Amino acid sequence: MVTRAEHRRTTLLKLSAATTEAFEELGSAATIDDIAERAGVSRRTVFRYVDSKEDLAYIHPVLWLEIFDDAVAEVADRPVRERLLHAAERISRHIGSDPEPVKRAMAVAVADPLLRGQVVANQRWIARLAEEILDGDEDDEAVFRARVLASAAMGVIDAALTRWYASPPDVQLVDIVGAGLDYLAPIFD
Repeated sequence: MVTRAEHRRTTLLKLSAATTEAFEELGSAATIDDIAERAGVSRRTVFRYVDSKEDLAYIHPVLWLEIFDDAVAEVADRPVRERLLHAAERISRHIGSDPEPVKRAMAVAVADPLLRGQVVANQRWIARLAEEILDGDEDDEAVFRARVLASAAMGVIDAALTRWYASPPDVQLVDIVGAGLDYLAPIFD
């Protein structure tokens, strides 16, 4: 029997593939209806998962949040940098097991000015990273510090994904993320 989480994941992956295909073929003229039809779902189903067609181009990062949560839970007793690196390794292995859908989705997002500026997925990531950094401390200064550090870590991840996308196939995303997190190590300590 398929669980709700598995059904959600399968549907989101179908939507991602359909979105990439529609944007590759039609560019930003692709509509929610084009995408829903390609994915074999209703327009209503699409809006159950996203708020706009632009959000559809960023389904992979949203799905990676699940991997992130599982990974940091495995090493919850370690310092923040180690938790982030462990999660980056898990996500990198996930991406590396089938990189083409991610590379195609990135190519679509980078090519379209409407998609390039999309920030919803980043905001979800920043909020989740800030939660991890807070680790139970919630006074105003701690929340502000956590958001600043999470934004810096998200910047590393964004830069690493951009560099990885343009790199030869043998370059490992986890190595690029690790180098970026090394730059941030002094502010995490």
